[in-house]
Amino acid sequence: MALHRSYVHGNSVYLEHTGSPGARSKDTVLDTFDGDYGDLIDLGGHGGAACLRLGWGSRFVIFDTGRANNAKSGHFWCHFAIPTPAFEDGFRATARRVLINYESEDIQEISIAAVHVWDGNRRIFADNSPERSRDDYNGGIPRHTTNANARANTNAIWRKDINRSINFGVSVSILIRAQRAKDSFLEIRSVGIDFDMGERR
Repeated sequence: MALHRSYVHGNSVYLEHTGSPGARSKDTVLDTFDGDYGDLIDLGGHGGAACLRLGWGSRFVIFDTGRANNAKSGHFWCHFAIPTPAFEDGFRATARRVLINYESEDIQEISIAAVHVWDGNRRIFADNSPERSRDDYNGGIPRHTTNANARANTNAIWRKDINRSINFGVSVSILIRAQRAKDSFLEIRSVGIDFDMGERR
């Protein structure tokens, strides 16, 4: 049974615009993008979310879109497409676990509120209340570093078991939630899936 761990970097993120699941016509598509501009998402009530792609990950900042700098709340989804070994030498892949390397400036203000894993259009995993930690699952390397010899602590990575066979491509969807966030941010450094190739096709 061959284990295959497949990661994507945190800066490979795709944002889901508010209203995207219901966009099926001209009007609903235009409504989806009303107030959303590329890497900025309108959360309503003068709240906005920004996605900043950096060398070491993606940084998500919740901010006041008005003239003030008030604390804001809201939530939005982002997605990571995982390179998927669906079949190899006659064996079908099984997704064993999902892993996320992230860090929050203030886990009470901005955190990961849900993690879903998709095999094509089939949802194979959902955790809608992932536990929070003071260590914030940063892999033992807080902030960013140019030190190539910094050692990662792979025990400080959020992980959950899946154990579902795979037919198509795999994606990890992450719901980021802010609760009265002000001048705090969350960074995602890497997202991965452990596969094994133990099931005959």
